[in-house]
Amino acid sequence: MKNIKQLFLIPVSAIILMSFSQCGSAQFDKKAPVAITDSYYNDWVGGLPGVKGIRITIKAKAPETNIIFDSIYFDNKLIKLDSQIQKNELILTGNYTISSKTDHIIMHADPKEEFGNKPSNVSNEIPFELADNEAVISYFIDSKKRYYKLSNIKKEKTSVYK
Repeated sequence: MKNIKQLFLIPVSAIILMSFSQCGSAQFDKKAPVAITDSYYNDWVGGLPGVKGIRITIKAKAPETNIIFDSIYFDNKLIKLDSQIQKNELILTGNYTISSKTDHIIMHADPKEEFGNKPSNVSNEIPFELADNEAVISYFIDSKKRYYKLSNIKKEKTSVYK
């Protein structure tokens, strides 16, 4: 009897595990919310010493429906998107700045009130496993948050600002 229960539990647990593993791929829209024409990213350095970052750009045909683009998950980072329409083309840009400068920010007018405060622990973990040339765009349609996985994002040369 014990062997029969074990034989039954193995296929049932395998089916349950397989159904949960499908959840990650089921959360993405299969069709892009807009007709994407180009996508690329590049590293940038300059401006101030010790400051660098990543800029990701997505170009698409202007949407016919009301879509609000929120953010993009790329390079293990959550980056806010800026959207603008130029000559009937939608341009989405996300910029992530990395600074080696460690400025102290006083949050209260009285520095004594800041004594003992610890910086908040912000997690860099994103809820998706992505390859180097993949990103996930989050956007809203009819107040519902949706996700689209974008692949084959090209890397362009580093921009140097002075």
